[in-house]
Amino acid sequence: MNAANKKPPLDHAEAAKASLEARRSDLADRVASIERSRRRGDAPLSADSEERSVERENDEVLDRLADTTRRELEQVRHALDRIHAGRYGVCERCGQPIPAQRLRAVPEATRCSGCADGARR
Repeated sequence: MNAANKKPPLDHAEAAKASLEARRSDLADRVASIERSRRRGDAPLSADSEERSVERENDEVLDRLADTTRRELEQVRHALDRIHAGRYGVCERCGQPIPAQRLRAVPEATRCSGCADGARR
């Protein structure tokens, strides 16, 4: 990583871009699939109270999966926006370079490990 301009090498950003674009597509497909499953679940609930309870639990699980997937998708989109803006690999909080090892492990990372850990506390 070039410390002078605090940006990862271009080839790293390009590799991350390809990976993030593939992940974005996968996540968008997953959201669409969950939404299709959820719409099928909009049919009237069963008259059987036990079955109705299971149907409601399934709907809740689908809702949580959709919410989680949408959040992941937003993180991936944000990382892609940062690549396009030339800010990929620079911590949003402290402005220091995000280590390449972290970016390989978490390509959508927008904070260095120290700032990410601080935000979780």
